[in-house]
Amino acid sequence: MQVYTPPKPAPLPEDFDEFYASLTPQEKELHALATEKLGSSYFVQWCHMYRKWKKAKEAILAAVTAEAAEEKR
Repeated sequence: MQVYTPPKPAPLPEDFDEFYASLTPQEKELHALATEKLGSSYFVQWCHMYRKWKKAKEAILAAVTAEAAEEKR
């Protein structure tokens, strides 16, 4: 008889620690619940919270980069 071995959790994105630090206590609780209930089917990088955070982070980075390029001129 073989013993069931659950699959490993999905890999976390490289900037997960930065993302997790930005979450509110409610969002952290929601993340923990999703991790518990969905297990290996929960991909942080595909969830709404992460995608919204990533888009905002990229917008800020683009604005800072554009501002720095403008100052060099």
